[in-house]
Amino acid sequence: MKFAADFRAIARAALRGKWPTAILTGFVASLLGAGIASGGGSFNGGSQSGGDGDALLRQLQHSGYWQIIATSLMIAAVILVIYAIVALILGGAGRLGYATFNLKLVDGRSPAFRDLFSQFHRLGDGFCMNLLVSVYTVLWSLLFIIPGIIKSFSYAMTPYILAEHPELTPNEAITESRRIMEGNRWRLFCLQLSFIGWELLCAVPPLLTIIPLSLLMVGMGPAIGGVAALLILLPVCVLLAAVGALFLTPYREAANAAFYREISGTWPQPEEPVSPEYGTWTQL
Repeated sequence: MKFAADFRAIARAALRGKWPTAILTGFVASLLGAGIASGGGSFNGGSQSGGDGDALLRQLQHSGYWQIIATSLMIAAVILVIYAIVALILGGAGRLGYATFNLKLVDGRSPAFRDLFSQFHRLGDGFCMNLLVSVYTVLWSLLFIIPGIIKSFSYAMTPYILAEHPELTPNEAITESRRIMEGNRWRLFCLQLSFIGWELLCAVPPLLTIIPLSLLMVGMGPAIGGVAALLILLPVCVLLAAVGALFLTPYREAANAAFYREISGTWPQPEEPVSPEYGTWTQL
């Protein structure tokens, strides 16, 4: 029986020489939805605090920053709504395609970026898979948080099963995932937990940016300069956090695919040696 360290070793071996393709594929898969203080004077009581607040509001309104902030928030909200709709429609098929990519990766079958889009003719299956998994998980979570978490592990192998067995319905793939995960949920939990060190390491760069940002905001107080610094440096924090995820996501997903191969017993058989004159050795 393999352990978390074994699956990570398989993932590293599979990714050797294929990191650029795996990073690009993981990044696009994440986009598809398959893979984020005020100064001391304002704390004083009395009319002084209210006056400072009114003065700040008037300053923002007269400077035009208020309109810029409000417009930016509205545009961001519209973009998020459009993105959520697109991810809802394409996310399931993207998960199936990403499962196909990672299975090819751990099988040593030369995965390609186009594999991510290889299941887009199954938009309905992908959508139903995501919908059913979400509904079942939420219903179990209504009993208590723990049953919902346990069931989420039970359903974790569904994308791999449905990707490899298009003859199955999404609900049948969920049932099969529950079957093969029986007795293996704790192993998957340990595998996910084994990546916590890398997750903490990925959190270091954004933290190093947030700390000076916080000090800057405290030093400048609730002024226009502080607002500008927030608008500039906050996206930098998000970008730095994404950089770590670019490398961690392919590593984790390859390990998950190796885990599926192990518990389902579907590791590809090695090719038989071929005799140049008589065909395979089994035919002799």
